[in-house]
Amino acid sequence: MRDLILATLHDAGFAATASLAGPHAGAPARLLVVDLGEPKTDGAESLRAMRTRHPDARIIAISGRFRFNAATAASVARQLGADRVLAKPLDCDALVANVRQLMGEPVQ
Repeated sequence: MRDLILATLHDAGFAATASLAGPHAGAPARLLVVDLGEPKTDGAESLRAMRTRHPDARIIAISGRFRFNAATAASVARQLGADRVLAKPLDCDALVANVRQLMGEPVQ
């Protein structure tokens, strides 16, 4: 999923990095894409931590759970700090459109 997100954003002309660990940890982020189903992580905790570390960043949360109970999952993700939510399987065009909207760019 991470590689797909990166490739999609790069193809759309965005500068993107796979992780905010290491040298990017202290750099302020304008937008974060968080996969709530990332193996070996607690998606809710990751979302909270990213919101705390980057309070001014816009956040898109992605999860397979959104397609089964979209309204509840979206509400929970927003309560945890997400600005937008997308369901898996990921619609790459929707990802790019949401990134453009959150970054204040015209949607093509």
